[in-house]
Amino acid sequence: MKTKFAFILSFLTIALAMPMRGQNAQDNKTKTDMKKNDMSDMKKNDMSDMTAKPTFEATTAGLHLKVWIMAKGEGMNDNDMSADKATSEGMMAGTHHIMVEVKDASGKEVADANAKVMVKSPTNKSSTVDLKTMMNQYGGNLTLDEKGEYELTVSLEVKGVANTTPFKYTVQ
Repeated sequence: MKTKFAFILSFLTIALAMPMRGQNAQDNKTKTDMKKNDMSDMKKNDMSDMTAKPTFEATTAGLHLKVWIMAKGEGMNDNDMSADKATSEGMMAGTHHIMVEVKDASGKEVADANAKVMVKSPTNKSSTVDLKTMMNQYGGNLTLDEKGEYELTVSLEVKGVANTTPFKYTVQ
C-alpha cells in the first residue's frame, strides 16, 4: 500500500510540475514595438500638422493665428493627458479644448507670448481663460455649455506689444 501511495504521489508531483517547467522555456514572441519619441517626432505631431482644418485663422499686426476648438472626446482622449494629478485635473475641466498656434511674419513660431482667450456666451456671460504653452502652441479648456454663438477674443502679448483678435464660434 505504501509503495502504491508513493508511486501515485510521485506521478502527480511530476505531472503537475511539468506545465510550470514548460512555461519557462517559451520564447516571448509577442514583443511590443515601442517607438522612441524624440523632439523631431513631437514636432511632427503638433497641431499645425493635423489634418483637421483650423476653426479660425487670421493675420493681424504681423502675427498669423490658427485656432482649433474641439469638443471634449472629439479627436482627443483625457487618458492621453499628463499623468500629473494637478495638471490632469485642470486639463479635464470644461467642455471644449482650444489650441492656438502663433507665427510671426517670417513663419517662425512665437514661443514667448502671454496668451489668453476671452469668452462671451450667447447669454452674455463672460469669462477669461489663460492659455498655457503646449508644444509650440497655446492651449486650455473652455466651458461652452450653452448652445448658440459665442464671441471669443484671443489676446496675445508678444514682447510687450498687445494684440487682440476676435472671432465667433457656434455650439450646436
